[in-house]
Amino acid sequence: MSDLESKKVFLIASHNPEDVATLEEVVKSHFQNATVFSATDGIEALFKSENVTPHVVLLDTNIQKMSAFDVTEKLLHRKDRIAVVLTTEPFEPERFVDQVVTGQVQFLERPLKEGSLVKALTRALNWISFVENSHYRLRFLAANEVLIKQGDKGDYIYLVKSGKLKAYRQEQGQEVVLGQIQAGEFVGEMSYINGEVRSASVMSLTDCELIEIPSSYFDVVLFSKPAWSKALVKTLSLRLKNSNEEKTVKVTD
Repeated sequence: MSDLESKKVFLIASHNPEDVATLEEVVKSHFQNATVFSATDGIEALFKSENVTPHVVLLDTNIQKMSAFDVTEKLLHRKDRIAVVLTTEPFEPERFVDQVVTGQVQFLERPLKEGSLVKALTRALNWISFVENSHYRLRFLAANEVLIKQGDKGDYIYLVKSGKLKAYRQEQGQEVVLGQIQAGEFVGEMSYINGEVRSASVMSLTDCELIEIPSSYFDVVLFSKPAWSKALVKTLSLRLKNSNEEKTVKVTD
């Protein structure tokens, strides 16, 4: 896993101090363990990125001394995994097409909206965290994002590090909420255990940070992480308790 678990480093490059302050506030309010640096022009942004490698760079396309696009090109050629979010007007989708597809580079039109910014930063961090053939990685969600869809294959199991989610099921066209998932609980484990498709959907209620484990590595990971094995037992015990309580209520009714 990358060092995102212990720290998340953001670099904001803008000549406008008010924009820097606003962006820093959004970053720190939505992402745990966030460190934020700032630069007023393109040359300073590159200089600071070489001293402390950022995970995500927020670049105002109006910065001076070196264009934001030249800064982005140089960042993309580094061996470090760095994601870039360019704030621009008008929108320029023809730039960095391949990187836009993967999420390494994103464009946000001004004026910026907090929800759109958080989703862009979440996608950027997910790109940073992704490593092929890894036994597990961090997964980030903004509020109201669907993590699991009812009926899908259970390819991943998740351990919630922070945030809150809800499990729900569609029954006769109506959404039936099954319960909430808190930090310290697993989610998606039942598909792995029973070998069936997802029996319910799961959506984030808040910003969430999870550990995503491919089902093919789940046994290996649990063997190497006793604390996670305990968390799984706790989760299953909680599910059983809630199920028994629901049965008791039905019988009483």
